[in-house]
Amino acid sequence: MMGDLKKRASFAKLVNYVNNPKKAKLIDSKDVRLDSNATIARSMQGQADDKPGRRLKNPVYHISLDFAHEDTPKITDALMVEIAREYMQRMGIVNTQYIVCRHTDKKHQHMHIVTNRVDNDGNTISDRNDAIRNVAVCKALTREYGLHFAKGKMKVKRDRLRGKDKVKYQIYDAIKAALPRCGSWAELCERLTRQGIETSFKFDRRNGKIIGVSFTKNEVSFSGSRIDRSMGFYKIDSLLGGRVINNVEWRNNLRDNTRQMDEAGADKAAIYTDEPFEQAANPTYIDNHAELYGNGDFADTGSGANIVQAGIGVLVELCVQPHQAKVSSGGGGGGNESGWGENDKEKDKLKPRRRRK
Repeated sequence: MMGDLKKRASFAKLVNYVNNPKKAKLIDSKDVRLDSNATIARSMQGQADDKPGRRLKNPVYHISLDFAHEDTPKITDALMVEIAREYMQRMGIVNTQYIVCRHTDKKHQHMHIVTNRVDNDGNTISDRNDAIRNVAVCKALTREYGLHFAKGKMKVKRDRLRGKDKVKYQIYDAIKAALPRCGSWAELCERLTRQGIETSFKFDRRNGKIIGVSFTKNEVSFSGSRIDRSMGFYKIDSLLGGRVINNVEWRNNLRDNTRQMDEAGADKAAIYTDEPFEQAANPTYIDNHAELYGNGDFADTGSGANIVQAGIGVLVELCVQPHQAKVSSGGGGGGNESGWGENDKEKDKLKPRRRRK
């Protein structure tokens, strides 16, 4: 059994989709008027709107629970209701309105749950770590009810995917196909770039180490581990032997900031190394004032940020131009004479503070 949990802003359209009589059957509900989909949605929306204090931006929980094909003979309405109630109990979704609908529009058995995140006492049902808890609860229920676990992403029917899920699987398929043919991060990123996928690495500037990788396609980004456990940074890095990423680390350079001016006079942040990238005896350092994005552009991080990102484009450029590689600071503010670019938070630190009267 697999669960997909999302938060929504409105009940009306979701209730119409979940309880569509052409493909759905209402098998359980609590504390809602069932005269029509409109009355179901109004009763839920009314409870959410009556919440004391600040109104919730996303008061709707939409949960889809899918079962493996092998479980079809044993999935009765009664068993679905029992699993739905147990799922909500373990997720902390209690004392609130909900409906449960069984869908028949796909070959595999599945159900949809619409529930109110504002409970019957006006309290907010917590969504803290709900994605992690969702996975844990689904695995536990799968074992306890003797159900089958999913057989992996290769069994997923790609033609039925939409939106972010479709992009996620496109990235997954591209990485899986490219990895066996790559001997370094540079080769992997080059192959992915040809398919419109950008790669960036996350640095922790507190210790100077790379801590993650993310992939972006069609302006949709996923960390490697969210795509698949086998595609987290450390898993891929071990397969590639750490090549190209070796000898790169973050250095806090606020006190000794070095700036270079390009031919047009725009303010630039510089990256320095003394030797070719893979053979460098000393680490390559990235200036504290900027964040490397996508294929190498800088964007301001803000003074409180501990995580920065570096695009593979800049890392590869260091291999080709080992002595100095310049990249523009975020926003490209060439007309800014102050030398601070768009980093207003750092600039404000130098302003004299007024005493409170």
